[in-house]
Amino acid sequence: MAAPICYLPANSQGKDYIVGDLHGCFSLLERLLNAAHFDESKDRLFSVGDLIDRGPESLRCIQLLDEAWFYAVRGNHELMMAEFFDTYLLQGSIADLSSADENGFLEYGGDWVKRYFLADEQCMTAEFDRCLNMTLHLPLIYVVGEGKQRFHIIHAELAKSNQDYSNDMTVWQDSDIDAWYTAQSIPEEIESNLCWGRALMLSHLVDFESTAIHPGLSPTFCGHTPRPKLRRALSHVCIDTGAFVSLKPAFFRVSGEEFGLTLFDVSASSWVFASYLRDEVVWGTLF
Repeated sequence: MAAPICYLPANSQGKDYIVGDLHGCFSLLERLLNAAHFDESKDRLFSVGDLIDRGPESLRCIQLLDEAWFYAVRGNHELMMAEFFDTYLLQGSIADLSSADENGFLEYGGDWVKRYFLADEQCMTAEFDRCLNMTLHLPLIYVVGEGKQRFHIIHAELAKSNQDYSNDMTVWQDSDIDAWYTAQSIPEEIESNLCWGRALMLSHLVDFESTAIHPGLSPTFCGHTPRPKLRRALSHVCIDTGAFVSLKPAFFRVSGEEFGLTLFDVSASSWVFASYLRDEVVWGTLF
């Protein structure tokens, strides 16, 4: 497995962009990168994780990790896939995908892996194996830049509170992340929250307008909790706007709101949005 936290310097040549949970929606990302005039020679693209499942092009989304300009953290769906294939990775063979589904991976969108299963050989295709191995080396946190330029990429949240949504919300700070990096270790319960936590984005205690910045925590971009609009609270900016939901509009029912994929420009605090339900993209600003 990869180091849990990776540091990158600020981008002095081009722009940094962040994309919400892809969930196999590669064609939407292509539309957004074209609209933003993304320059592969100097721009960088960060993913908040969940590259896979539910959408039509999961393997193609993993293949983005081959690109020098693309960086992703581990989401809960990458974690579930690693757990699903744990025995296969140890033994090199798998007799039956369905019987191996002890963690619900196939049920929660992972059934796309069946097309890469070679039943006679009792293994996956070589390209799938290569892509699976790349996901095993994804960090949980990217720290980008220093000082006022610093920002973080995570999948879910850095909230300290438990999951009952009843306590006051507090979050981990830059100093905590730096200490984890020095130790090259994140406490297990915090590591789980980084992939699975939804306390902050579902909390009724958080005013998403008045709690944008939290002292001591640099801007922290996350996903995991899909809603039609970007949300910001306690230095978190959640940019999961439900890309895969625009394939299946009945998956969530939010009156008058549209789901899709959002690409965020860090320096401009602006975003561009694409959906399977429309041909044109939509632009906006966070503030």
